[in-house]
Amino acid sequence: MNAKQKWILAAAGLILLLVIAGFGYQELKTLEEKQEASGKGEGEEDKTESTEEEETQQEEKEPVAAPDFTVWDKDGKEVHLLELLDGKPGVLNFWTSKCPPCKEEMPEFQEVYEEIGEEIQFIMLDGVGCMGETEESGKAYVEEQGFTFPVYYDLEMDAVMTYGIQAFPTTFFIDKDGNLAAGRTGILTKELLQQGIELIK
Repeated sequence: MNAKQKWILAAAGLILLLVIAGFGYQELKTLEEKQEASGKGEGEEDKTESTEEEETQQEEKEPVAAPDFTVWDKDGKEVHLLELLDGKPGVLNFWTSKCPPCKEEMPEFQEVYEEIGEEIQFIMLDGVGCMGETEESGKAYVEEQGFTFPVYYDLEMDAVMTYGIQAFPTTFFIDKDGNLAAGRTGILTKELLQQGIELIK
């Protein structure tokens, strides 16, 4: 892939990220707000009217297909997002071993993977080339921590550019039809991860 193609892909990825920001990132934020609202005192006002409007607007939006990309598994085999999903809902997480917030959330992903890894396709994607990450450092970290979820390596930064990744970690939730349901940049707690998964089950 030449430099011009990479710039085109990066621009397309940024556009995709902006589209997702318009609807997908709001999903987890809404879940957080609902969770906070359910825990408030009896004397506080309820904002159900605005919440219902937001939900109606989200339902009317057209689904956005998750763009495909090429990455490599731990054995060096080339794989593509759509074949990895294979009709199952998926959690797509971008990380690097040089990223402290990534390392903070990954044990939570491991726990959830052990609980429901048969139902949901986990795609833990190492952003090789970002933040000084190498395939070797990523593999060493996964082995050292004993993670068993599926890990893939973005050796040509195809996925990073396609999805316009600007920060790590970033997580997307993809439904069984291959559409982006939600996404978030930053650490996911186990609870938020489970809430995101509920959106795609």
